[in-house]
Amino acid sequence: MMKTLISDLPVFEDPVKFLMWFFIVLMVVFLMFLVTLRSGKKLGERHVAVKKTRSVIYSTLIIGVALISSVFALELNSQSEVVGDTLSAEEIDALESLEHISHHDSHYLFGIDISHYQGEIKWHIMKESEHPIDFVFIRSTMGIDGKDTHYHANWVDAKKHEYIRGAYHYYRPNENSTKQFENFAETVNLVDGDFPPILDIEEPSRFGDKKLREGVLNWLKLAEAKYGVKPVVYTGKHFYDTRLKGYIEDYPLWIAAYSGKGRVNDVEWTFHQFSEEVEIAGIDTAVDGNSFHMTMEELHDMCIGDRNHSKKYWRN
Repeated sequence: MMKTLISDLPVFEDPVKFLMWFFIVLMVVFLMFLVTLRSGKKLGERHVAVKKTRSVIYSTLIIGVALISSVFALELNSQSEVVGDTLSAEEIDALESLEHISHHDSHYLFGIDISHYQGEIKWHIMKESEHPIDFVFIRSTMGIDGKDTHYHANWVDAKKHEYIRGAYHYYRPNENSTKQFENFAETVNLVDGDFPPILDIEEPSRFGDKKLREGVLNWLKLAEAKYGVKPVVYTGKHFYDTRLKGYIEDYPLWIAAYSGKGRVNDVEWTFHQFSEEVEIAGIDTAVDGNSFHMTMEELHDMCIGDRNHSKKYWRN
């Protein structure tokens, strides 16, 4: 700090600092003068005027000390405010990098997935915001009888606000896979322009991995037969590596991994869920953020009813 103050002296750009240094020099002179007086012999009459000015000298010293202390206090406070502002800016930048991550890499399109956990979504606010949302995945059903309480409202609103929408079923591994598909099929009506059906598989089965895979593949085959397109499989990176890898390669993969794209370099993914802490205008809670690795045209090609759909494998 002292080097900074000294470097400012020649140009006198800061009047306060100049005044402070003026008082410092004056104080040094006065102190040397006082020391000289005390070290000399008894003062004669010609020093009476000097003795009378001691009060002025002391007052000047007090004022100088007060000014210097104030300047240093202001300097420290200013630096602490700058540091605080910098930290706040970094935190804001971190949030914005999540909120607008698709802006940082034009190779990826951006979408979110929602359920009743997000509560009532203000779709008009979300649509009018600058957030680059290209698609929305919506939870519809869970297990053999679970239904997301916000599914129908979200499904209608997503279409109304012209988002590419997809419905996903949360798979309960210890329940009958055929009945689980029936729950999904009687709830979800997919039309041209919608994504293929999506199966969300995250939990191991108490009956073992073999039975888990048999149930998952049964659900996927039933969905493909009904809707005429290959369903999408959602799962976590570790779950995929340890339980599903090598068994679902015929289906587009939506993989969850939150440590950047490097974690999924060894996976042939179509969608990547890169965060669960994205803030979106119009939604009161954090949501999951997802990337699509191809172009908008190919995103549309993936939808039901597109003439190119059957020609795509949707792999990275």
